[in-house]
Amino acid sequence: MEDFLLRQFDISFIDVSAYVGLAAAGVMTVNLFVGLLLSIQYNPTANWPHRRIPLFDLHKWSGYGALFLSLLHPVWLPLSKVAHFTLLAVFYPLVTTEQPILVSLGAVAAYTLIFVVVTAYLRHRFEYAFWKKLHYASYVVIVSFLVHGVFTEPSLKPSAVIDYFDSGKLFIEGCAVICIGLIAWRITVGAKLRARNASQATSLPAWHGQLVVDRILDAGPDVKVFRLINPAGGVLPFHFLPGQYLSIRLTDGERVFTRSYSIASAPEQCEFCDIAVKRIEGGRGSAHLHESIEPGHVLNCTGPTGTFTFTGTEADSLVMIAGGIGITPLLGIVRHLAAVNWPHDVYLLFAVSTPADILFEQEISAIAQRYRRFRYRILPSKVNDFAWEGPSGRIQPQHLAELVPHLARRRVHLCGPESMMAATIAILRELGVPDSQVHTESFGGEGVIIDDSMVDATVTFSASGKRCIAPAGMTLLDAAEACGVPIESLCRVGTCGTCKIKVTAGEVKMQRDDALTTGDMRRHIVLACQARAITADVQIER
Repeated sequence: MEDFLLRQFDISFIDVSAYVGLAAAGVMTVNLFVGLLLSIQYNPTANWPHRRIPLFDLHKWSGYGALFLSLLHPVWLPLSKVAHFTLLAVFYPLVTTEQPILVSLGAVAAYTLIFVVVTAYLRHRFEYAFWKKLHYASYVVIVSFLVHGVFTEPSLKPSAVIDYFDSGKLFIEGCAVICIGLIAWRITVGAKLRARNASQATSLPAWHGQLVVDRILDAGPDVKVFRLINPAGGVLPFHFLPGQYLSIRLTDGERVFTRSYSIASAPEQCEFCDIAVKRIEGGRGSAHLHESIEPGHVLNCTGPTGTFTFTGTEADSLVMIAGGIGITPLLGIVRHLAAVNWPHDVYLLFAVSTPADILFEQEISAIAQRYRRFRYRILPSKVNDFAWEGPSGRIQPQHLAELVPHLARRRVHLCGPESMMAATIAILRELGVPDSQVHTESFGGEGVIIDDSMVDATVTFSASGKRCIAPAGMTLLDAAEACGVPIESLCRVGTCGTCKIKVTAGEVKMQRDDALTTGDMRRHIVLACQARAITADVQIER
């Protein structure tokens, strides 16, 4: 065979091995580039909304390709009549007399690449943080293989002089320069980009403007979906991440107030966004939207914002647990993952009160049929008087264990009422899921929370001179809105920090203070959406 190649093409098996090695170096360089993009949580959908760039697939298959070429690279040498390379030397190059150290570096690269690919394939069996540490072995592969490629003499003759300006050498030297530059970029600029991408959802919204209600759909009992479009037509005037929310400033008579609603559509549907609103008894915002807003109405909006996001770059699998209307942001996430055909496992456990309360059932089923990575289970807690087949009751450990294999190693997004989330978090801990892997968003009602320490209070707004009575359990934000005092707010669940105010007299109690710093607390800064009076008189610097 080698004689035929020499006669017809003047190519020996050593040359074939060299060409395969060059191909392996090129594929490894591409793999490193894509892997570093993933490591900084680069989101191609956000930057190229009309193009699908499957970075995970590209990284995975380029890794497989690099492994195949790396293993194929030395196979030709024992077949060569000129290389004097034994079969044992393929597996243990130190026994060869021809550049044993440099050739051994190629074997180190190949063995390490086998380790990297196998551990990547079995990553669900490891803790995610531990697997990431294992994956750093990729750098050993790159360095070993490039040093092997640059400094090994292609003919494998001990006395031969290396021509560093040979076309093959120039190619692999170029790959080495690119890889060194990419690694340096990742250590310096890439670290800052990762921090920026990770905090992108936490920054205050940059867009303020108007959207028009295009249509209103009934999604279930007391739930309506409002489809919002750009008044000027065309695409939306902002970009959003799956799971974020919009804040809408509503006017009811002389009262102006803000309510936030999760976006249920996917970023790929860039000509509209959907919000689902459940009517809450006593809820001013939901009642106003259900009763007063019609198609054609113009809404003043701010956003999008929110940290409860998942684009596909944050982890390599996702478990979603929703309670009732808490399905809204998770539906936006699963729509996005299905739209980009994300090549990893996605699970949804959807808990509802009764089968009649199931929202978006037909669409969830349709997504599961066309997106093979998606598995779901609906869990009604009460099924009396319903023809329901399947599990029922409140969420129990077995429901999660049966639906999701290796749950403890996966990222979890949990959204629903506070009581449901508290019970589910306890179950996740029981099943060994670290708190660091659980991401939450609460959907409480618009009513009041009362305990024995809360009292009816007179709330005075010192800057405006206004004063109002806040019944026990009413938040300072609700009191301000009732009194006509504007306080900027977005999430209303104590996470965004937009509604910070200063209490100058009296005392308040907060259900949560996640968005406050130690400095805020020393200066008596509170979250208006969480603060409730525990003294009869409270004064606010507003």
